[in-house]
Amino acid sequence: MKIKNLKSSLLICSALLLSSANNTFAATASGSMSVTGAVVGTCSLTASAMEFGTLSRSGTTPATSTITPNCTLGVTYAVTNAANTNTLRLDGTSVLSNGMIEFPITLTSSGSGGSANAAFTLANAAAGYISGVGTGSASSSGLSTLTGTAASAATKLSGAYSGTVTLTITY
Repeated sequence: MKIKNLKSSLLICSALLLSSANNTFAATASGSMSVTGAVVGTCSLTASAMEFGTLSRSGTTPATSTITPNCTLGVTYAVTNAANTNTLRLDGTSVLSNGMIEFPITLTSSGSGGSANAAFTLANAAAGYISGVGTGSASSSGLSTLTGTAASAATKLSGAYSGTVTLTITY
């Protein structure tokens, strides 16, 4: 009976020792860590092609392009033309006067900035610009329309004309 009591006592003591061992040495403390982050404002810009089609030999030829800015929510932006003149060139490269057709661009509708019908040139950037505040996506509220008017092609060589207009978005 003594051995049985001894076994029972050892078993009870072992159970108590094991259950209290973790708690005997356990302690807690709290601390804090600094957490920081930043959302960097960005913008991008897309524009539909300004396609004049067949250029008139008896007058000017208009074409339009829709400008769509896409900026981070809350970012203020302005879009301007990076040049003062816009030129269609025969085969995209001609420097001959009869192989170039200028096409002034005017601001038809400007979203929330600029002056309607203002020349969309670098020299006239104070009035000929598109501006707004980013919504976080490309939205219809930021859409603006530019109208290009190609000069008469009466004295120009026949062929395919092309050009590039560089737009600048500042934010």
